[in-house]
Parts: sequence; C-alpha cells; structure tokens
Amino acid sequence: MALVIADRVKETTTTTGTGTINLAGAVAAFQTFVAGIGSGNTCYYTIVSGNNWEIGIGTVTDASPDTLSRTTILASSNSDSALTLSGTSTVFSTYPADKAVFLDANGATEITLSKAPVIPYTTITGDTTVTDANVVVFANATSGAIDVTMYTADSNGGRTLTVKKTDSSANAVSILRAGSDTIDGVTSSILYHQNEAVTLISDNSNWFII
Repeated sequence: MALVIADRVKETTTTTGTGTINLAGAVAAFQTFVAGIGSGNTCYYTIVSGNNWEIGIGTVTDASPDTLSRTTILASSNSDSALTLSGTSTVFSTYPADKAVFLDANGATEITLSKAPVIPYTTITGDTTVTDANVVVFANATSGAIDVTMYTADSNGGRTLTVKKTDSSANAVSILRAGSDTIDGVTSSILYHQNEAVTLISDNSNWFII
C-alpha cells in the first residue's frame, strides 16, 4: 500500500451516509481512482455533496463497483467529522494545503505541517536496558547511579538514542555497550553533571556519539 498523488482523478457517487463510497465512474476528461491511484493504494480526496464538503485520506479498491473507503477525515464542513452524503456527490483526488511542500516566492522550500512530530521519551530512575523503541531517555539518578545498557547496533543502522541526566546529584549515569559493540571506540560513556546529554547513532556495527 502506498500514498499516491495523481492528476485528473474524479468520479461521481450516489452512496449515502458516512461509510465507504461506491464509485460510479469517471467524469468526462478525468480518470477513475483505480486507474489513477491504483487498487490497494491510498490518496487524499475531496467529496462535494451539495454545499457540503469533506477532505480525507481514502483507500481505493478495485471491485464491482470500485470503492473508496474514508479511512481518515482531515477536515469537513461537518465540524471535521464524516459528511453524511445524499443524492449524487462528486469525489476527486486532491493535495491538501496542510500537507503541501512547495517553493515560496524566493524559491525556498516551504513545508507545512499540521502538528509538530511527537518524539517518544521515557524517564528512568534505575538501571535500564533500552530497546529500539526508545528515542530519548531522561535519567534521574537522585536515588543512585544508573546504568543505561544499549541494544545491539547490528541491524539498527541509523537509529539514534539520546540520554540526558536530569538531576543535580553526584551520581553518574553510565551508558554501557551491548555485547562487543563500542561507543566511540570504547565500552561506555558517562554523564556526571545535571543536564549533560549525549546522542548516539548506530552504523550497523557500533555506536557513535554525534
């Protein structure tokens, strides 16, 4: 399954309600969703039903009839909820403004995001072996020194981990290798001071501090 952007994709539908749309064929000079997007792929779509509208992400299925599931509603005239369709509606492939990447008047790239990305983090207060699900670790060593044991660098090339010591105690936070991996050529990296941090990245064999 892939997200596909295609030109000149527009069909009509007589489906009513808020569910999956049965597609009724391409409008003149346009192509069908199956032809332009492809069965099993997703796309951004707009539905216009009378004076109402809906923008979302849908999944195309080649069937009898072809269908477009309304997988995710991005915005609508119904308070951003699924639109209740009636009569004959028009549905077409679109490119929502809040998903757009474009050049500004000076030729620089503009990227519009609806929300900032969420970075996974966890807070620890004792010895912990991290996994590839960890991205940022806040280590509070107030109660005693902490060992943070890495997962293997092998088969994890490009993954990163940031470890930050958050407390003001004299207790150290030690970042330890997994197996025979190295961290900048040695077996460990140690944080001694409050707000000291390191970010490590795997090259598929070992870890490096960046």
